[in-house]
Formats: sequence, C-alpha cells, structure tokens
Amino acid sequence: MTCAQVLNAAGLVLGMVGVAIIFFYGPPQPNLEEGVALGLESGTPLSNGKTVAQHDADVARLRERHTIMSRLGLGLVFIGFALQLGGTFA
Repeated sequence: MTCAQVLNAAGLVLGMVGVAIIFFYGPPQPNLEEGVALGLESGTPLSNGKTVAQHDADVARLRERHTIMSRLGLGLVFIGFALQLGGTFA
C-alpha cells in the first residue's frame, strides 16, 4: 500500500468513528423549551430518593460527558477529512 492509500484509509476510519460518536452523543443544542417551570430548593427530596442538588450534579456530569464526546466525534471527522485530503495530494 502506498502512503496515499494509508492516509485515505485512516481518514475514512476516523471519519466513520467520528460520525458514530456524533450519532450517539449529538452536538449540543440550544434550549428551546417554552413555558415557565417551578424551581425547587437544593435540599428538596425527589421521588427517586435523591435531592435536587444531587439530581442537578448528575445532569451536569451527563451534559459535560455529552459535550466532550460530541466534540471528540467532530474532531475525529475533521482529522479524517484532513488525512484524506493529505492522501489526495501525497
């Protein structure tokens, strides 16, 4: 295999992995919810046994994980395209 073929193959693989990650972890979207919500105090217990503060911490961790994974996927897609472009001119 030539260098160009290796770059193209590696670019395709990274692009496919990146798209799969983006499929599962989607890019961050704006909050488009309408209406008014009632706020609860941090110490208020919920029906699942957690407090509002614990629930908020869980949601923050999940949001951070999705943000990191979606950025990783997008980065892999860009690196994959760059490798393919490099293989084209190699």
